[in-house]
Amino acid sequence: MAITIAVFLSLLTAYVFWRLVSRKSLPPGPTGLPFIGNTLQMPKNREWVAYGQLAKKYGDVMHMTVLGKSIIVLTSREAILDLLEKKGTIYADRPIIPMGSEMIGYSRITILCPYGTRLKESRKLITNAVNARSAPDIHRVAEVKILRLLPKLLASPTDFKSHLRWFIAGVVLQITHGHDVQDLGTDPLCQLAGVVNAQFSAVLVPGKFLVDSFPLLRYIPAWFPGAGFKAFANDARRSLNRLLDEPYNQVKEQITRGTATESFTSKLIENNPNPSEEELLIYKMSSTQFYAAGADTTASSLESLFLILALYPEVQRKAQAELDALLGSTRLPKCSDRDKLPYVSGLVKEVHRWIPVFPLAIPHKVMQDDMYKGYHIPKGATVVANSWAVLHDPSIYPDPFEVKPERYLNQKIEDVNPDPVYFAFGYGRRYCPGRILADDMVFIVAATILATFNVTNARSLSGESILKDVQSDGGSINHPPPFTCTVTPRSADVAHFISNSLSSHN
Repeated sequence: MAITIAVFLSLLTAYVFWRLVSRKSLPPGPTGLPFIGNTLQMPKNREWVAYGQLAKKYGDVMHMTVLGKSIIVLTSREAILDLLEKKGTIYADRPIIPMGSEMIGYSRITILCPYGTRLKESRKLITNAVNARSAPDIHRVAEVKILRLLPKLLASPTDFKSHLRWFIAGVVLQITHGHDVQDLGTDPLCQLAGVVNAQFSAVLVPGKFLVDSFPLLRYIPAWFPGAGFKAFANDARRSLNRLLDEPYNQVKEQITRGTATESFTSKLIENNPNPSEEELLIYKMSSTQFYAAGADTTASSLESLFLILALYPEVQRKAQAELDALLGSTRLPKCSDRDKLPYVSGLVKEVHRWIPVFPLAIPHKVMQDDMYKGYHIPKGATVVANSWAVLHDPSIYPDPFEVKPERYLNQKIEDVNPDPVYFAFGYGRRYCPGRILADDMVFIVAATILATFNVTNARSLSGESILKDVQSDGGSINHPPPFTCTVTPRSADVAHFISNSLSSHN
């Protein structure tokens, strides 16, 4: 009975809202049904492709409704930049996800935090820690960790995905908490972050939890049939609380004992040993954001890198030739070499473009009524930017489904082949504040792997060859399809160098 009443009231509210907004000049979109709007027409997988197809009929600014909630889908570079960048002040909020934002509390993490003072302070702390001035310190950490990655790849190349995740964890947790990750599978902070990431990804899957469509369901008793989502919410909230508290408290205890390594978190604590309750939350959410937001996303980019190298041997050879010309056989690449490696830098840009981690940018929410090209954008509407559509628009990126690092070399037309970083890491006042760190990690891995290994023979898990027309697996965080590949040292001398010269770093 409680569920029935909640559903009825939600539908009634949705219908009233739908009747009100339908009288205004909304952007075009598929015709919906009374009460439920376009709920039954919403794509269930590879939404970015489906939205791109719909945009061919309805235009690059499209309106849909789900149970009375307006959704605006932006599918062109012009529309995305006009609204989310040029009008960023009113498109800076995040929609409320009943399950994630309210029941679990992900609104306490920077990525979903509502727009306001708390968000601004958190982003300020992160951008002050990850910027051009701090880049040399970040690069030193990454360059030390990469020396430990190479022996792992040499010893067990089939586990390359696990090794890449170890590298990400090692760099980020060293920077944020002064924490040295020895083994990814047994490290308590990494295990806890993995649990939170899995729960967070589940919450972002559209339609997974009925309470997101019918928010009144959050008030039904936990014992009521169909209320299993409440147990999930409780578990996820406990995991989130632990991730916010335990790493921070660990650094605080180390400072007290005099054993702390300098890090983002140690500086926060030392600069303000007795923060207010609000300051403490901002400190915890900022330090947590680095790894919670970057672990799975950067891992996806590095998996795409390995898949590209295996599928495009000619790209691999050109990149290796550029590295060999610069480095010879005397040293490994450094982050400071990037300006002298334009082709490798172009490869990194293609990694971000080819299979974007967020093909649909994390949704924005418009904070006041707006007009765009004669159309009404209602206050509170969820605004979805189809980044994948822009990154695969042939008028912007010719031959968009091909990996071509040279597309960024000697650009003659300003609007053709722009840097994909401006579309792959979010927009306006919600762009990813850690994008410099993520981009640098992809570069140092790409350059170092190319200098030391060959990556070949991409195959599906069933052993079949993978074609270049790769269909990514979708999900809230996009990954390449599951695959294996062969990772071998470029020569016996390289293998000897890794085994003898670098093994002491492992």
